[in-house]
Amino acid sequence: MRTFAPPPGDDMGFFDRFRKAKASIIGDPNELRDRLIVAASAGNRKPLTALARANRELIATHFPAWRQLPEAIRDDPTRAQRYIHGLIAIAEVFDQDLGDPTLVQFLTGPDEENPLARWRQGLQHADAQVEALEYRAAATTLNDLLIEARSLRGSGADRYLPVTYGQLGDCYFHSGGAEKAISPFLHALELCERSGDTEGVIAYLRSLHEVHRYLGRTDEAADFAERLADALKGMARIDASDSYRRRAAQVRAGEPLNRVVIEVAGRRYEVAEAPPVAEGKVQFFHERNRISLRPATILVDRGSALAITGDHEAALELFRDAARADRFDPQPRYLEGLTLLLLERHHQAVEAYEATEELAGGWYHCRSNLWLARRLALGEWEHEAFLALFALVDGPGTPKEKHHLARRAVAQWSGLAPLYLELGQFAGALGHRQEAEAAYREGLTYADEPDIRSRLLVQLGVITRSEAERSCLLREAMELEGNLVSAAMATVFRKR
Repeated sequence: MRTFAPPPGDDMGFFDRFRKAKASIIGDPNELRDRLIVAASAGNRKPLTALARANRELIATHFPAWRQLPEAIRDDPTRAQRYIHGLIAIAEVFDQDLGDPTLVQFLTGPDEENPLARWRQGLQHADAQVEALEYRAAATTLNDLLIEARSLRGSGADRYLPVTYGQLGDCYFHSGGAEKAISPFLHALELCERSGDTEGVIAYLRSLHEVHRYLGRTDEAADFAERLADALKGMARIDASDSYRRRAAQVRAGEPLNRVVIEVAGRRYEVAEAPPVAEGKVQFFHERNRISLRPATILVDRGSALAITGDHEAALELFRDAARADRFDPQPRYLEGLTLLLLERHHQAVEAYEATEELAGGWYHCRSNLWLARRLALGEWEHEAFLALFALVDGPGTPKEKHHLARRAVAQWSGLAPLYLELGQFAGALGHRQEAEAAYREGLTYADEPDIRSRLLVQLGVITRSEAERSCLLREAMELEGNLVSAAMATVFRKR
């Protein structure tokens, strides 16, 4: 941690820090060149900038000739690399600190003649293709770049090559070709390890972990998670390292398709391992055994935006496209089910929710929505009852307005357990504690579906004044195979 005291050996006065470093004017071009290269190699930009500013005209005059490697270092790769990096640093100082891009242009040349500039443009083009979800076209662009770059050497190639392999791996992975993504990710990792690019190493270890996790190869996924934990520890990122160490153990043991984890003070815990929380913010998150592929996520976002406007048919097509883009992601099927309910296609909604439950058991309110879809398909409840519930959960309105709507809905469709849950929550939000408690108790008399029942149990357990009853209610919520978040909440509340 930095302090206000100067570091050892630094006895610079307070006002000295505001004075510019002084540099001498050098008349010999070769001596100036060598001094600049030494300053650039030291990695301290301030003396390099001062030397460049003091000798600006002489540098500008002789820099074109300096682009030719001195004969004495042509057969020494280390010194040649140091020289090239020094010229790049000088050009960057002129461009960024002195406002003169001429030297950079000398090094790069016109874009159409410069292979590195064409490479950079190719990467940008591939990025644009990915943004348009044109993954196959982007993969072709990146493969063409790798073919063109085979003969290139130097710092520019060292910088762009792992990025190109990494982007190619991303293209394969997120377009459904996880198996094909492994090789380019391994190439990118090897190049970053060779060059000492620690951030690149971390990025590609993470990618390789997720690819193998997606493919269900638990041993390989766990191995990469452990290597990632070691790399993060080496960078003193201890919390992240510990997180991936735990992830490796979870993957080896076998992750469930879906579970809930708890976040306390910015750190995530498994439900059973969460510390007692007396006060403060506790958050609950669904955690799958695979990440979602990017096209599916984007298509879901687009479909959700259309659904909000009421264009449910168009939204439905996008959710189905998203499901095809990632066959393991439950969210497209989950939203497909809700959309089908809104369109009164109850039997199809049942199929969508059954698929969601198979992909990720307990995904959000999948279980209670599936129960409701089945009841609607059988004609046990009319569609208007669902619309009233949907208005309470997702519709506009103030708590007072929704409280009034919930009262009317309960009176009209007595016995529909989810309505009592909503009535209790809005009554509680308005400070009507007794009404909320009564709503939860009555709802439990009708709640034979585990998801809805566990949510009612937790809500009643929070507000009851009886410690014995609270313990019983929360224990039942934990033991039911119902709502995963409610079970996690019950676990946290019982630890208080």
